[in-house]
This record gives sequence, C-alpha cells and structure tokens, in this order.
Amino acid sequence: MGLALLLAGCSSPGAAGTTASPTTVLATTTSAPVPSTVVPPSTTIPPVDVTALARGVLMVGLPGRELDPATAAYLAAGGRGLILLQDNIGTAAQVRSLTGAAACATSGPLLVAVDQELGPVARLQGLVTPLPTTDEARQMTPLELEITAQLLGDEMLALGINVDLAPVLDVVAGANPVLEGRHLGDDPALVAELGAAFLRGLQQAGVVAVPKHFPGHGRATADPHYQAVRIAAPLSDLEAVDFPPFAAAFAAGARAVMLGHPIYEALDPYLPASLSPVVLGLLRREFGFDGVAVTDALNMEGVAAGREPGELAVLALAAGEDLLLVVDPDVVEETVAAIVAAVATGELPLPRLQEAADRVSEMADAAAPVPCAP
Repeated sequence: MGLALLLAGCSSPGAAGTTASPTTVLATTTSAPVPSTVVPPSTTIPPVDVTALARGVLMVGLPGRELDPATAAYLAAGGRGLILLQDNIGTAAQVRSLTGAAACATSGPLLVAVDQELGPVARLQGLVTPLPTTDEARQMTPLELEITAQLLGDEMLALGINVDLAPVLDVVAGANPVLEGRHLGDDPALVAELGAAFLRGLQQAGVVAVPKHFPGHGRATADPHYQAVRIAAPLSDLEAVDFPPFAAAFAAGARAVMLGHPIYEALDPYLPASLSPVVLGLLRREFGFDGVAVTDALNMEGVAAGREPGELAVLALAAGEDLLLVVDPDVVEETVAAIVAAVATGELPLPRLQEAADRVSEMADAAAPVPCAP
C-alpha cells in the first residue's frame, strides 16, 4: 500500500454512541416484531464500565517501594499495569513484596514492567544476572542471546515482573544522545536477527517483550526526554534501514511494540509518532501488527510540551495506541477522568477504547502470572 492510500485510510473515527453517564454507556439492539404470545428475549446489553476500561489501558508509576493506597485502589478498580522505575526498586525481597501485593490488589491479571535492556539501562541491576553490553551482544550468536534472554525472563518472573520494555531495535549509524550504549549497531539485518532472538528468549520464559522505538529513532540527534525531535529521512531510507528490525520482531511473535515520540516528516510532519494516526495506521496495515501498541513515557518533553496529561492520553488512544505509560502517579486520576469525559462527548469513540482494553487484557492473559503474595 502506498503512503497516499495509507494517509487516506487514517481519517479520524466518528463520534461515539449515546452515553448514559460519564462512566457508563448503555447499548441496545433491535429485533423484528414478534407475536404477542411470544416473550422476546431481553434486548438490553449490560452497561459498560468506561472508567474501568480507562484504567485498563494505563501502565502507571508508583510513588515508592511499597504498594500505596491510591495505586492499590486503581488496581482494584480495573487497573492492569504498573511500571517499576529506579525509585521503586531496592532488594529482591522488597520487589517481590511489592509485586505480590499489587497482584493481590488487582481484580484480574497484572502486567508489571521494567526497562531491562542490553547496555546501561538495567533497572534490575544487582537483582538478576547481568546482561551483556551491546558490544558483547554483537559478538554472540542468536542462539546464545536467546538463551541469555530466557534466563533473564526466568529471573524477572521470580521477582514478579512479566514485561520487559526491550529490546531496543533502533538502527544507529552516528551519534545518538538517548541511545548511547543501548543499540545493536548500524546493520539492520544484524539488529533484526539479534533483536528477534532476545525477544524470543524472553517470551519463551513467559515475559512479554516490548521492542522499541517504532518506527525507529536511531536517526534522532536530540533526546525526546527533553525536547521535540524531528527526523527528516525520506520514506525509502526508513523502509531500507529502520523498519526491518521491527518486521523481524513481529514475525518472531512480538505481542507488543513501543512507539517513540519523534516526528517523522516522511510519515506525519505534524504529530509525534506516538500520537499519529498515520504512524499507527502504518503499524496496523503495512506491518499487519495486531498486538498491543505501547506509548513511550507520556511525561517526556518531546510529546508532553504544551499538552495536558489527559489530553495526551485521549490523543494517543484516538490515534490507535492501546497501553499508555503514565509514569507520574500524581496524574493517573486526571488521566482516567479525561478518557472517560472524551468517551462521553464522542471525542474518543467507545469501540476504540474497548479495542485497546481488550488488547491489553489479552496480553495480560498471555503473560506469566504475577503471584499474589499478601
């Protein structure tokens, strides 16, 4: 499919149906007339809990190393995802206690994520077997790296962590301030081969791998944590260099993928990839990916500047994202409220929110369970 057809296929969806309240939606069906002697079946579908759906599409941060009451309440009311950052991680016993308490609080399967990459971004340093550096990984065979990742997955599960926001699949040829020491080099074929091996190893252990950062920000010359980033490469260059590792990851069975925040001028010159219906359309139509689309952290300046947290969440979901990284626990409730309000007004169609929540739920079901440990 050409880019022009892709653009044509990414128009904004229509308004949602009639809403019963900001938090519930009633739906009815119609049927043909029946004889008066026959009692028709009930035509009312139970109300949809929109607030629970909104909670179910967020992966949220915590304020400390214990499960706080607000996060416990969020999980009990439909939350499905937590991300552990450095401030949440101490000893192995502490992490097991935290994840076990979270699993007890959750009303269904729980997703607990960390960034445990090849290279310097390793949140579980000292708690799991050290991973090779990216230089060392380039010297390994795919099978060796796959076995290494499977061992990592087993050790992560012992801590109650079942999602790894890795591997990094960005192809980097020059200096890149955010990916220094984190990438597998400038050869798309090698990055694809080793990245797919790492992904397979994690998923064989029962850990969901989340390759990143689609569609590839190896060309970025600035850090989207701190500023907006534009990538001016033509589409032909993206197709030849940046896309192949992600295609390999999808072929290897990736259940999720993280979208980056740069603006790709050849795809959508106006919106960051993580908020772009064009880029999400590329992911779904051109790559045929039907797993969970995960945003990078929504507090990064490259996407957050000039936008409120709730606005960001609604834009991301409307564009086609499924799981939103809301790492600041102080904005979780306002983000949930904004999603609910957007459904009530029709700004965010209910079927789009339901689709996202269903995908996240399927991913949680596929991941190894986090044991409840009160």
